[in-house]
Amino acid sequence: MSLIRSMVADDWQKYIPGLLLCMLFAFVVMNIHHVLAKYQKADEASFEIPRVEEKIAELSAAGSDPAEIAALQARLEKYRKDLAKMGGKVGDRWEWATLLYQDLQFKYVAMLLIGGIIIRNTIGVAKIFLPGIGIARPLIKPGIIILGVHYIWSDVAKVGGAGLLLTAVFIFGTALSVMYLCKKFNVPDGLGGIMGAGTGVCGVSAIIATSPVVKAKPRDMAYAIGTILLFGTLMLFVMPYLGQMLDVSQSQFGAWAALAILNTAQLIAAAEWYGEDARNTAVLINAARIMLIPFIVMYTVWFYDLKESVAHEHHGLWNTIKSKFPVFILGFFILVLLNSLNLPFLGGPKEAHTPFWAMNAVYKWFFALGFAGIGLSISIDDMKKAGGVAFLVGSGAAATKMVLGLIAVILIGTELLMVTGGH
Repeated sequence: MSLIRSMVADDWQKYIPGLLLCMLFAFVVMNIHHVLAKYQKADEASFEIPRVEEKIAELSAAGSDPAEIAALQARLEKYRKDLAKMGGKVGDRWEWATLLYQDLQFKYVAMLLIGGIIIRNTIGVAKIFLPGIGIARPLIKPGIIILGVHYIWSDVAKVGGAGLLLTAVFIFGTALSVMYLCKKFNVPDGLGGIMGAGTGVCGVSAIIATSPVVKAKPRDMAYAIGTILLFGTLMLFVMPYLGQMLDVSQSQFGAWAALAILNTAQLIAAAEWYGEDARNTAVLINAARIMLIPFIVMYTVWFYDLKESVAHEHHGLWNTIKSKFPVFILGFFILVLLNSLNLPFLGGPKEAHTPFWAMNAVYKWFFALGFAGIGLSISIDDMKKAGGVAFLVGSGAAATKMVLGLIAVILIGTELLMVTGGH
């Protein structure tokens, strides 16, 4: 809602230059991404075609199951098409594309984030672009709403249920630890409260929702948000490679990222970087943790014994929660419901020329614009400003949660965390 209010404001023209910059940046990078993907597929096809042909010949000679042979023939035909698209022939190789796209995961997410950071911190971004860049970042949220077409309620019950339990344990454990340590080291209640809520739940949203309750000062909010975003930025680039090194499945990585990376935009970026299944699991568990924001606000009231203070506030506790709750998550669940009803006229994300197919075709563009905004917003000088006891406590708790989260998702396994999606 704040995004819409900003766009229809009297001075809406100030957002145009930055949005156009993000659109141009995203357009160029998405095209590079698609070309790189085609070369990687052609390289894989050139390598696999002789092996599949040999396997088909072996099975045919042995009189094996015709269905198995037919499946291999369909796979062979796909490889031939991928190779033909690049005008190649068997034996041609594009190892550089496989190295970049598959091994290093240098896809549109990485290009936009790394490229944006380089641009911001070398040639710089003129002030005229900054308002529009700020507006571009929240465009990830419409993309998350659209992702609802990838889920059905059985996914919510299975992955969301497991995620809710896992998230609740980590949220309240982290919040209690951070708030306790901040009290022990004489960090002001305002800063300690929002740091505990932010590192416990989902970063900025929890900080904004909790700040009126603990009477956090603007500088406390800026400090806590800076800490959350700094840690999230580091994990955004570190975790995908850690996941590959540790051979973590996509579903496990999605759950792990949802526990460890506190900012929604950074979480989606890391999960999308790792893969589609990782993103699907991450989005669902992120939705589960967002639903816990009202409880973390009430938990903060209890911890700091603020019941009387909140009761005398003009808005009251419940109105504070309602006004700060991220409403985009409701849109996500509405699309999950519609997808679960399996209505023929809506189709599905893989059913061509249906409403859900059309929606699915554009979600990556919302993500691309948002990631462009994130990359172009990250200033290394701003990141250096976070420091002190509260930063150490918050970052230490977040790092501990990351390690324990990894252990938890490995113990849970892939099956319970996998999204099926229906259709």
